[in-house]
Amino acid sequence: MSGIEVNFCKNTHCASFCVPPNPAGAHYSRTTGAPGEYTVSGAGRGLPVLVCTCCRDHSPIRSNAAVLEEIRHQGGYLEPTRRDDPFCKNPECEMFKVRISLAPDAYVRFGTTPIGTQRFRCRACGSTFTGNAPRATARQRKSHKNRDVFILTVNKVPISRILETADIGAETFYRKLQFIHERCQAFAGQKEARLAEGKIELPKLYLSTDRQAYIVNWAHRKDRRTIQMNAIGTADWRSGFVFGMALNFDGSLDPKQVEADARDTGDMTLQAPYRKYARLWLSCDYVEAVEDAKVRNAAEKATRKIIEGTVTDPLMVKAALRYADALSRQDVERSDFKNTDVTLPKFGMLVHEQYTMTAHFQLLSRLLWRAPKVRLFMDQDSGFRAAAIGAFGKRIKERTADLFYVQVNKEQTAYEKRQAVVAAQAIRLAYMKKRGLATEREAAVELMKERIAKAVKIAKWEDRWVPHAWPIAAEPAKLICWLTDLGDYDLDHQARLMLLATLHPIDRFFMQTRRRVSLAERPVTSVRKQRRMWHGYGAYNPAVLQRYLEIYRTYYNYCLIGQDKKTPAMRLGLAQVPQDPSTILNA
Repeated sequence: MSGIEVNFCKNTHCASFCVPPNPAGAHYSRTTGAPGEYTVSGAGRGLPVLVCTCCRDHSPIRSNAAVLEEIRHQGGYLEPTRRDDPFCKNPECEMFKVRISLAPDAYVRFGTTPIGTQRFRCRACGSTFTGNAPRATARQRKSHKNRDVFILTVNKVPISRILETADIGAETFYRKLQFIHERCQAFAGQKEARLAEGKIELPKLYLSTDRQAYIVNWAHRKDRRTIQMNAIGTADWRSGFVFGMALNFDGSLDPKQVEADARDTGDMTLQAPYRKYARLWLSCDYVEAVEDAKVRNAAEKATRKIIEGTVTDPLMVKAALRYADALSRQDVERSDFKNTDVTLPKFGMLVHEQYTMTAHFQLLSRLLWRAPKVRLFMDQDSGFRAAAIGAFGKRIKERTADLFYVQVNKEQTAYEKRQAVVAAQAIRLAYMKKRGLATEREAAVELMKERIAKAVKIAKWEDRWVPHAWPIAAEPAKLICWLTDLGDYDLDHQARLMLLATLHPIDRFFMQTRRRVSLAERPVTSVRKQRRMWHGYGAYNPAVLQRYLEIYRTYYNYCLIGQDKKTPAMRLGLAQVPQDPSTILNA
């Protein structure tokens, strides 16, 4: 993973597609037009872009070091937990953080604690330290309440009611929440690391990627700006298994210390991708984003006036507005929106979403390398496109991966959704009768072929959008755009692939998250509206929300059974039976 490179041409039709700069690490200045040759240009304040000399396509430059940092942050749970492999705790000792397994002669056993935990002495500095307890709950006085707290946490019980029901204090609750989170991460990591190791046979995978917005309450009445965060998730269509719930937040960092260090080292004066803290939102980034928001709002209003006068399909309008927003940004891949109604967190630090996205897809690629084919259906976002191509570029060239945008109308009433599904079925049945086809499925394929031929091109990239022929109640109307069409699939293959396009698996998980996690209860209707709102059950510390979300992902994947009496992990092959929460806590 240390040799990661995400800076290359992302135009799938270009000879330089997925070809890193040549020579790697040198200043990009060649202009020969050969594959792998790039120049560096500027696209705005502090934003260098990579210009491909073959196709002249522009790609904002990202810090590879920051991407690797975020991969390690998100994928830390996949590393094996070493409960029996402690190290010297003296920061001034040469053996500090050097584990016993790496230097067995540097330590000696030094008795045990009253509960039987082994103690050690460091030969270098003479200090003693305690190893990890043989059981995860060894030091807990009320370990019998862990399972109750776990169950209440994932069933939308507010924190105040958990304290009352479990008969514990607030301090005890937060300690237990941290413990439950650690055990869930360790359990999920142990299971999912088998995917990265290639120990699980995987079928062709059809994945859906989207993100969900969350609001964290303001901490002080004098400053009533809320904190907006987004979590990215990817779910498998067949099993329902959710890969990652990546919140663009790092709770291990102190904002004051990072800001002070960034000022002292001159980090704020550097162009964004060349900074030490490239992946983090600094105060200077926030100021620029607020100014950028004004331009984006003005561009949306102007574009809406033009589009709504000529386009009647609301989904086409929505897709066109997304493109207009992307083009109005200095960084076409950065969709984070910040205005004066939001602020940065006081605890921990926000991560730039493009780095969260890039790390999410890089980890996904690492986990699913054994899948013979991967079809990825994503919500329309230029950041998603760039991050997914960066992670799956090699597989796209090998034709074992394909990427699609999916635009869904989610704003209809239940009655309107049912009517839309009935109307779509009537069209298919009439078409089937007209063409003399045997099944409704054949009619849908033929309809999609006709619609592909009439695809609507949007924006300067001329992405081709096609209406779906078989909507469902959860997605009563949707458009599909095939991002990696290299012209090598026949029309029947294209039509069948597009019929599979959906965001429903990940949206279903997000819906359950809203219903089962009290801190995520109220939806944010828009990333540009409903800002200064106080949520009765909302979090005040983003780290608490992050723990809740990651706990629920583990519960959803390994504990919740469906109508087939299986969990998503069982359907994927990661588990044999549904897991009881106590099993996860004591693993």
